[in-house]
Parts: sequence; C-alpha cells; structure tokens
Amino acid sequence: MIKIDGYRLFITGAGSGIGLATAALAQSLGASVAGTVRGSDQRHALEKFAARQLIFDIDVTDSEALDQAIDATITDLGGLDGAVASAGIIKLFQSTETTDDVWSDVIGVNLSGCFYLARAAARHMKPNKTGSIVLISSQIGLTGHPRAAAYAASKSGINGLTKTMALELGPDNVRVNAVGPGPINTDMTAETRSIPERRDFLLQGIPMGRFGEPEEIANVILFLLSNAASYVTGQILCADGGYTAK
Repeated sequence: MIKIDGYRLFITGAGSGIGLATAALAQSLGASVAGTVRGSDQRHALEKFAARQLIFDIDVTDSEALDQAIDATITDLGGLDGAVASAGIIKLFQSTETTDDVWSDVIGVNLSGCFYLARAAARHMKPNKTGSIVLISSQIGLTGHPRAAAYAASKSGINGLTKTMALELGPDNVRVNAVGPGPINTDMTAETRSIPERRDFLLQGIPMGRFGEPEEIANVILFLLSNAASYVTGQILCADGGYTAK
C-alpha cells in the first residue's frame, strides 16, 4: 500500500498536467507539497494543494532559483523526503528543421531542469541517508519518435541520469527512478491529439487503445516515492498502455 502521510515533497511543473495530478494525490494522502509553476493560472491551480509560500513561479532552467526554492521548502517544512521533476515541454520538428533555439529550449527545460532538481534534492538527502527522487521521462526516450529529436534526446538523457544517480546515491539509501509515460491527456499533448491523423497514429501504437490520464501517472510516481518501492532504484518504469511492449 502506498503510504506517504507526513512526506515533504517538492515537484517541478506542479501547476498543470502530471505535476498537478501528483500534487493533488500527494496532498490527499497526507503529504506536504511544494513546487514550481509558471504564471498566475498555474499558481491558482496549485494553491488548492500547497501553501502559498511553497509555490515558486520560476524557470527550472535557472539552477540558482531552483536551489533557493528547495532551500526555502526545507526551511519551511523541516526537511525533504521526495522530489519529482515533472516540468517539461515538447516542440515537434523534423531533425533537419530543429533550430538551435528549439534544441536548447527543450534540452534546457526537460534535461537540465531535471538535473538541477535532482542535484539539489540529492545534496540534502545524501547526508540524511534517506529520500526518493522521481524523474519524468517518456516512452519516447526508449523508442524514438518522428519529429521529436530534441524531445527524444532529452528523455533519453533523463534515463541515463536516473541510472547514474541511482548508482551514486544507492549507498546513501537515496533512491532515484524515472517514470516513462505514454501519450497522456494533458495540455502539452492537446495540440497533437486535436489533429485526427496524429491522434489516430498515436492510438494505433497503444495496445490498450486509449490515452492515459495524469492521475494514472501520479499513482506510479507516488508508488516510487513511497516505501512500497523501498528496494526499487535505477529503473525507468513505463506507464504507457503497452506502447513499449512491441
């Protein structure tokens, strides 16, 4: 059984999609939640599940701002038990049409932002000999995808980061895992799902024949954060309706 009552969690990208679903579920199970958002709409959404002083409207590619937010969270809550790197963006272009700016933006948010969170959380957890870090990857990081060179590269990078940090932090009882969602009903995928041929192409690749819901990914994330996964580290757990089973 997943038990996270009393956990102190920090979630990037907590104002929408998978991050918001994770914050909502965690709070409902008795955890204290802090996290990052972008803009007033996301702030208002997260205020249902987190105290106002624990909501940080920052760019996750700003490592100094992220370090300060985590330090402030630890001061306020008295510690940090879990961290989730959920902030992400996707820009769909053929490799030959991917500009330097597109590449930098996607790698910056998805991979560098993920690393900055994991590094900051690990620096606190390591001396305390406890903690769990969950990074949000994608099934695309394992399979590739047309028109998603930057996105696929960023998510593959997360997979390598997960395994490396798990090896480094295992002796200190800090676990590091990744979740690889398949296509999920979120704002980030809304444009793709609105195009019939793109929607049908995606659905044909999913054995379960449907898109996932953010709450389904939140369940997997909280499992990995909790002691129910106390012997699980260095894994990329795909919750993709069977996409990667092919």
